[in-house]
Amino acid sequence: MPTVIAFPTKSTPTSPQSCAVTEMIKEELSYLSSNEHMINCILERMKPFIATLDFDLGLDVEIDEKNQQAMMDIIPAVQAMQARFDDIISDIISERILHEIHMFHIERATNV
Repeated sequence: MPTVIAFPTKSTPTSPQSCAVTEMIKEELSYLSSNEHMINCILERMKPFIATLDFDLGLDVEIDEKNQQAMMDIIPAVQAMQARFDDIISDIISERILHEIHMFHIERATNV
């Protein structure tokens, strides 16, 4: 009987208001500014972006005795790829946050 290795994934889709990415972005914005109006405006504008980040990279693999060792050997490479992917996503989020702060200040300056 084949063995199934379930890699960790997000278990349920979440709304942009309550997902971990939203909380992380809100925390970062709060660290950068105490302007609640700006934080709420940016979070509202970023809802589609946050929803895009709420994805499932699940990898369900059936292994049998024949390929068991090969699958075990590939685990470190998959973990390294996941770590690199996490770093890239973090960089993208940081750039987007800075862009949104910049846009908020430009819009505020032109509306005065």
